[in-house]
Amino acid sequence: MKPSVALHRIKEALGLDRAAVRKIYELEAYPIDEARLDAILRNPSSQRGKGADYEELGVFLDGLIHLLRGEVRRRPAEDAEIVLDNNLILKKLRVALQLREMDVETIFELADAPMSPAKIRDLFRAPGHPKFLPCTDGTLERFFEGLAEYCHDLPSLKRLS
Repeated sequence: MKPSVALHRIKEALGLDRAAVRKIYELEAYPIDEARLDAILRNPSSQRGKGADYEELGVFLDGLIHLLRGEVRRRPAEDAEIVLDNNLILKKLRVALQLREMDVETIFELADAPMSPAKIRDLFRAPGHPKFLPCTDGTLERFFEGLAEYCHDLPSLKRLS
């Protein structure tokens, strides 16, 4: 999934406003000016200019974890290259929101896309594992749909806006 679409869908699902997104970037000491923030927050379907890139999405997800779970003590080396794919987006959201397997199952059910616990576990496996299941754009989209409903009334997310 394009990073600008993923960031927009996460922002919408969690009900984050501009101030919350700015705070998330600030927690990661990521320099972002107002024009760039405007471009990132713009709906990707009406993009005039460049939306979020993979680095900005990765920083956003790390900042969300920082905001909701506290500062991460062990980080990869600065020069370590991390490929941000749909599976990693899903993993980072699971960590940030402290989702258990049952929660993820509920989220997919809310999107009318039930998924077995075994398939859910396979989404979170390491890429080299024999049962690893790549997360398709459609699967991630359905997760975002269910997440919006799941998070709608969570008091812990109300404090972000």
